[in-house]
Amino acid sequence: MSSHLAVRRAIGILAWLVSFHVLLAYGLPEWLFIVLNLALGIAYWRVGAPGALVVSLTLVLVTFVYGLALKVSGLEDHIYYRPDEKYSSFDYADNHHVYDANVHIEMVMPHGDLGAVTEMAVAQPRRVRFDTDSEGFRNERDYHGQHYVLVGDSFVAGTDNSQPDVLYAQLLAGYGIDTYSRGYPGNLADYAAYIRSFQRRHGNNFKALLFLFEGNDFDESRGRPQSAIARFGRRYYSLFSDFNTYRVTMSLYKRYLRGKLGGSTRKSSPVEVDELNGKKIAFYRHYINVAHRPKLDDVVGFERTLASIKPYLARVYFIPAKYRVYAAHLPGAGALPNAQWDYLSGLCRKYDLRCTNLTAPLVRAADAALKKGEFIWWRDDTHWNAAGIAVAARVVATDLAASKNGPRVPRAQVK
Repeated sequence: MSSHLAVRRAIGILAWLVSFHVLLAYGLPEWLFIVLNLALGIAYWRVGAPGALVVSLTLVLVTFVYGLALKVSGLEDHIYYRPDEKYSSFDYADNHHVYDANVHIEMVMPHGDLGAVTEMAVAQPRRVRFDTDSEGFRNERDYHGQHYVLVGDSFVAGTDNSQPDVLYAQLLAGYGIDTYSRGYPGNLADYAAYIRSFQRRHGNNFKALLFLFEGNDFDESRGRPQSAIARFGRRYYSLFSDFNTYRVTMSLYKRYLRGKLGGSTRKSSPVEVDELNGKKIAFYRHYINVAHRPKLDDVVGFERTLASIKPYLARVYFIPAKYRVYAAHLPGAGALPNAQWDYLSGLCRKYDLRCTNLTAPLVRAADAALKKGEFIWWRDDTHWNAAGIAVAARVVATDLAASKNGPRVPRAQVK
């Protein structure tokens, strides 16, 4: 009798483990994943081993049919409005995110990232070319000995912009400066990981130009756990996160949340839409709040991480939020504090780093463009467009020429 009971318990546990792993393939929010697994555990205990086995096998069959339908219908690809999420990947050897290697595609983006979270008519459809190299970064060619490496988040990667318009491409086409781009969304700890993985692969004969974005690079700087157990967990989880059922279900859930927020009251919406020169322009409310932050005393892990990569840095660049660039033209913006820049420039002085604030040249360019009814940021996006990137390219080219031909500047520069 006890042997029979042990077998039934083993079947019940096995059935629960099967359903647990099936649910992993759906990309559910953590709270829902936990609730469903608890509910299934209770249900399996009540219906017994045969019922539990039937339910778990039914979940497997339903998931298989769902995944097949996504593939046959093409929805697994059409769910993405831009290539960044579709080709997102993870480099387990270097412990950081990258894009899929050797991607070369063109696609039409119906809108930018803010267009995805508001129902207001701000969408700017555009065709983008998206290329990656063998290491999973947005370069048309593999690294071939360039001295300067561009490091940062989506602004360096050129998110929501076509390949000829991204920073490394404009530096080469406009100024003959051949750089290598190592940009991917993250925080300073991630950028440090990009630099260290580059050093391990290619040696020490390089200098990094580090770009820090006001909007989200000053929230924290936590690196991913390096332990073997943590790496195994991420690799094991990726067995399920690569399924089309995971990617599509998670994307639909996020769109549902964005739709609820985007269609709610103006006060609770994540997007603020204003009008400049008769054209609607969207701003991300979180970045608005960051720009209004009166003071920034400390950022978890930031100073330690910045100091650790100092030997690799040629210069640090501060990228302002879109709201700061257009603040003078927005009702109620007022005079903005400079908490993020003040914090960064203080560290630059402390660690004897060259540091350039891109705010002033971007503001001048934005003001000049507005007189012609043009913009240097996508109106439906948190990212700059080709014109905004061109401003950064000009400043970088000027800085590199000055550092090559003139004496080293020992203290932080403010422009």
